[in-house]
Amino acid sequence: MTVIPTLSPRLILPPGWQYLPVAADNAPTVHRTFASVRTLGPRDSITPFARELERALQAQLDEAFRAGAFAVALPLGRPWEVPVSTSIAFSAVSPGTGAPSLPTVGEPVDTDAGAARRHIVDAVIPDGAAPGELVLLRTLDYTWVHGEGYLVAFASITGDADPDYAPVTDALTLLLTTMLDAVTFDPAGTHTDTDRPEARP
Repeated sequence: MTVIPTLSPRLILPPGWQYLPVAADNAPTVHRTFASVRTLGPRDSITPFARELERALQAQLDEAFRAGAFAVALPLGRPWEVPVSTSIAFSAVSPGTGAPSLPTVGEPVDTDAGAARRHIVDAVIPDGAAPGELVLLRTLDYTWVHGEGYLVAFASITGDADPDYAPVTDALTLLLTTMLDAVTFDPAGTHTDTDRPEARP
């Protein structure tokens, strides 16, 4: 069961990353995010490119909303030079019944936001995955107890399953754990500029 968050994450965002709220209607957020792209060239050539970026981001935000997320953090700067990427979705979840307690699955971690459980899972690559096909490679989630519920950060790494790219997956995992170990939570509604290296999204 998804609940409205009373806290929002304060993240140290790497260059090119943005923190975006997720809602039933994500079109305004998508349009604002790529508004500057439309000024980068002639309208007849840049508009189709901007629309494709907007379409892809809208699909990602809509999917996050359907999954119960209230916000995402993801890289939207310079395109990756390798076919592997990642994103983080934040959710506030009710335990349903009883008092919340940290899950037993995963490893205990001491984060800047307090005690949490971290769970990292390597995905099973589908049989017959074609070379260059983008598939789920690894998932990573953090769970914190807050009040009468949970705050959850879920990250996925997707890309080409070629073993040559395994070091990239490991590097992204290190980046994600560094970001989430350092996350703190502020009262909802205290967001500031996400373009700064350290931001209240």
